[in-house]
Amino acid sequence: MESRILDFHSVDSQATSVLLDTSVLIYYLEGIKPYYLLAEEIFNDILDENIIGSLSAISITEFVTKPLADGNLTDVERFKHFIDSLSIQVLAVTYEIAERAGKLRSQYPNVQTADALIVATALENGCDVFVTNDKDLRKLEASGLTVIILNDFV
Repeated sequence: MESRILDFHSVDSQATSVLLDTSVLIYYLEGIKPYYLLAEEIFNDILDENIIGSLSAISITEFVTKPLADGNLTDVERFKHFIDSLSIQVLAVTYEIAERAGKLRSQYPNVQTADALIVATALENGCDVFVTNDKDLRKLEASGLTVIILNDFV
């Protein structure tokens, strides 16, 4: 049996639904080491339907900002095709998510608004796991979400 670097079921035995932070997309699509292989495992798990992969619409905004600023519409289209090819759910920000993000920010004032919205999206949509590389977001586990920090696996 192949050894796995990151196994969601060893971190959270009930993990079925995973929300990815923007950094995971960047690491994979830009081939950034040493995180590329971890991101590849995650996307393979989504492709193999071992987990349900989701993104907050906020991550779309964060990811496409640089290519749009650079006038690189090819990268924007490549990104859209990538998301579509994996059947990753893009979850909209609702009133409930925005309110929950506000609650998170009131409890954790150092958490940026975009991060609070992304984590609130995971919580409001019943995601089991949030994958990021922002170690400061680990404190949000107190909200009932398993937070995986990629750097812990390199």
